[in-house]
Amino acid sequence: MNEKYNCDVIRDLLPGYIDHILSDTGSELVKNHLGECEECHKFYTEMEEGIGKDDLSAHDTIAVDALKKIRKRMNRLKITIGILAGILFIFLLFAAFKIYVIGKPLETGYMSISDTIYDEETGQLTVNGEINLHSFHVSKVVWEEDKNDPNIVNVIVYCAETLPFAKDKTNFSVVIPDIKGKKVYLACPEYDRMEIYDWLTYHYEEVESLKNEIYSKISELSEKTDALSCGQGITTVEGIEGISFYVQFIYGEDASYWWFNGMLTTDGEFVPADFEIWISLKEPHKILIYDYQTGEYIDDFSIIPNRRAVGDDS
Repeated sequence: MNEKYNCDVIRDLLPGYIDHILSDTGSELVKNHLGECEECHKFYTEMEEGIGKDDLSAHDTIAVDALKKIRKRMNRLKITIGILAGILFIFLLFAAFKIYVIGKPLETGYMSISDTIYDEETGQLTVNGEINLHSFHVSKVVWEEDKNDPNIVNVIVYCAETLPFAKDKTNFSVVIPDIKGKKVYLACPEYDRMEIYDWLTYHYEEVESLKNEIYSKISELSEKTDALSCGQGITTVEGIEGISFYVQFIYGEDASYWWFNGMLTTDGEFVPADFEIWISLKEPHKILIYDYQTGEYIDDFSIIPNRRAVGDDS
């Protein structure tokens, strides 16, 4: 009974075996039986050659069709599961890479600057600092010119979470070339910004010396009533580097002006001049006036009294 039953089962599986839609285990089972059973092997040979196909019962046909459908569905399911698993793996890999490797810009409140070193010969600035955030490490440090002001450079520090048992890298250093005349900020885009270096401030004595040079060379200006404030950055005129100074005329009886917390203050009234004064950095110092009305640099200082009179009338 068991032998007959086994032969019936094998013959039910023969269509799938011939069409190669059985699993590896099922194919191996049929193959082994055919090697042992002469009757089933003969039945298999006739079926494979197309003999006796009319003798197949409706049950055999339904079984074969069912096996084919199940096989196709299983294959589609495997492909779908494989695709979804691949997408999930890529997503998890990217998320882990972003969290533990790339990181995100850090707010300035979690950072401190240990020193800024300016090289007078090369004009480059080295910024050293560290982050103060537990379980995070510095992933990268970049610098970029400000979108709205070419005389401002922003330093952005990225931090990422530290993997368990890994050592935190909290120190960072960045070298910024050609920083002459510019300001440098420690920045976190869309959050906050903290000034860490100002070339003009660190060269205060040089700037003051240039300012005194202007007062001594232009007799039309009075140090008592005409305030000079340094503009941003280095301006190149006729191939020569220099600094521009804004001019504020002071009006009012016995009025004076002074600097307080970096801001120009007066007990009178300020009237801004419609020109700037440019002076070269290197000696012999060349002085020019940049006229807002014409957009040109001129060496005619006689326009200053006339421009002062216009401001007085206003």
